[in-house]
Amino acid sequence: ETGTTIWETREAARADVFRYVEVEYNRSRLRQHPDYGYVTPLETRSMLGQNLVPAA
Repeated sequence: ETGTTIWETREAARADVFRYVEVEYNRSRLRQHPDYGYVTPLETRSMLGQNLVPAA
C-alpha cells in the first residue's frame, strides 16, 4: 500500500524502492498493450537488446 511505510534512513527507502522496481514491477507486471506483446518490462528490454520485436 502506498504511503504506509516510514523508513529510518534514506538509504533504506532507496533500497526498498529499488527492490520493488527491479524484482516486483519489472519482472512480473505485464505491459497490457498489444504493441508490447503482453510481456514484462524486463522481457521488453531484453528483446530490444537483441534487436527483436515482440510478436503481436
